[in-house]
Amino acid sequence: YLDYGVFESLRDMKALIEREVRQRELAGNVKLGPGGIREIEFIAQSLQLVRGGASSDLRCRDLRTALERLGTVRGIGRDARDRLLAAYEFLRRFENGLQAIRDQQTHDIPEDPADRARLSLIMGYDAWAPLCRALETHRSLVAAQFAAVAFRGSDEPASDQFANALVSLWRPSTSVAEWQGWLESENIAQAERVAAAVHDFANAPIQRQIDVSAKRRLDHFMRTLFRCLPERGQPGIAVERVLAVVTQVARRSAYIALLNENPFVLERLVDLCEQSAYLAAEIEKFPALLDELLDPRLYSESISAAGMRDDLAERQRPLDAADSEAAIECLAQFQRATLFRIAVADVSHNLPIMKVSDRLTELAEIVLNCALDIAWRDLVAKHGEPVSGNGDQQRNAGFGVVAYGKLGGMELSYRSDLDLVFLHDSVGSGQVTNGDRPIDNALFFGRLVRRLVHFLTTQTGSGALYEVDTRLRPSGRSGLLVVSTEGFAKYQEDNAWTWEHQALLRSRPVAGSPSIARTFETIRTDTLCHRVRRDQLRDDVLSMRKKMRANLDKSSAERFDLKQGEGGIGDIEFLVQYLVLKYADQEPALVFYSDNIRQLGALQAVGILPDAVAARLQEIYRSYRLRSHRLALDEAAAVVGADEFEEERRFVRDTWQRTMK
Repeated sequence: YLDYGVFESLRDMKALIEREVRQRELAGNVKLGPGGIREIEFIAQSLQLVRGGASSDLRCRDLRTALERLGTVRGIGRDARDRLLAAYEFLRRFENGLQAIRDQQTHDIPEDPADRARLSLIMGYDAWAPLCRALETHRSLVAAQFAAVAFRGSDEPASDQFANALVSLWRPSTSVAEWQGWLESENIAQAERVAAAVHDFANAPIQRQIDVSAKRRLDHFMRTLFRCLPERGQPGIAVERVLAVVTQVARRSAYIALLNENPFVLERLVDLCEQSAYLAAEIEKFPALLDELLDPRLYSESISAAGMRDDLAERQRPLDAADSEAAIECLAQFQRATLFRIAVADVSHNLPIMKVSDRLTELAEIVLNCALDIAWRDLVAKHGEPVSGNGDQQRNAGFGVVAYGKLGGMELSYRSDLDLVFLHDSVGSGQVTNGDRPIDNALFFGRLVRRLVHFLTTQTGSGALYEVDTRLRPSGRSGLLVVSTEGFAKYQEDNAWTWEHQALLRSRPVAGSPSIARTFETIRTDTLCHRVRRDQLRDDVLSMRKKMRANLDKSSAERFDLKQGEGGIGDIEFLVQYLVLKYADQEPALVFYSDNIRQLGALQAVGILPDAVAARLQEIYRSYRLRSHRLALDEAAAVVGADEFEEERRFVRDTWQRTMK
């Protein structure tokens, strides 16, 4: 893990270097002086100590390689890396030229004019003055980076009245009433709630389980924490959640050191804990996410699918291609960190709801494709690739993953599972793999799916990637885990229920062979346009909606279930699905999209829904999803007061009744 606990030792070492420079008057020494080679080495090696436990690619001996790999936002940044590499190259050439003049082991800048002239020629300059300016430029840049290195330390809170009061209060014997009285005197809101949380934490078992060093760090932390509370709207919630995080990490007090060393990280932690129970719970379960708070881009970066893929590639670069366990652990770390960053952008209102779902959906697809690549690589290494046919007719057999539900409809949320169906196109004779240990293709694909599902659902140090639901495959639990495209098409034509066609409407290929994706799209379009039993469609849709509401609706006289309540999300989805399936044989363009918003747009475009009705349903749908999303970020069920969304619910109910009468 990230070893922030070395900060104090590094700071002491840095102070020794600075003191030696002053005492020995080393200003003219290009190795030991300010902005010299030693400071570059210290910057690189110190960050290797801090981050080498979590990043194996930093466990290298070569300084240039280390600097190259530290050129990330959480290291020193690409600009600083490039400047340090340029300075290191320059100073090493200067050092070599200096020693070559008189064949002496020296690092002092020469005073003799002749030596300066020789050194200028060696370095490619026509005079000493421009060489001297270049030297000072490089040394100044190095010195500035050395001074700004991350473990420069955080001063103890000032010894003022506020701090003195905290020193006397921060002990187990302080009562809730004493805490509350002081908090109220400092005009801190929710004083009673904050007081109860702090009192409980001061008397928690963790206080007796930590060592002296951790206790000292924790004392410092508490004094800093209280300075973050004035002017906050909900400090009680913030303190409860922050202290839950601290309880989790106290025995690994390097994380407390991180917060003490970087007060802005603590400020961010308090902000996020105040705004989101989901984010607080994520940090509590996975403390390594605290490292994300160091990133200066956290509140401002533009998250994109391309950026996610680049980040994953950078993380995987140093891994052994044959080490599947390490690859899945790396994938889980990437997914957890990216989920966190998307949620931060969400609560910071830097991403609208539709873009949040887009990013979550893209992340799931990237993770799914990567996990499939790893599983495929493992099986091919053992058995070869699946092929079918003989002689000139032999071809590679394809495999694909189809997403249903929220992933298929591009409406993924933070806790969504993945509804997946698996297809292959292996047909004809000779259906075996082509390796040294060949197996039947059906056995290969079955093992591939089980391995993929295992990768996605197994618990790693960063948690499981996703929950996976495969019950939407043909024949459900009793059906094969992976089916041929021919079998899938025949099932959709002859055996699928109306609700399965509704589910198919929200499906799309997300991973695997492009040929499987094209075949699936053809089957999907043909099924939805020509295989739906329209004579019983209305009754089937009404019956299924009634059953779902009876089993799942949590509405009452006082509250409204956003998903299953009358006039809610479910009614809009069923309404759209009914209209698309009813008219798809006449208007095939209706089935092109798998998401609800664009399906509404398609219904509007062909004149099935009036412009005003379609636009209003889209607006209501987005409002419902936004509210559900905000509740999810606070770890709350998608249920609101009965007086909320009254007009919206009425509009959906009226539209439903007009359409389904």
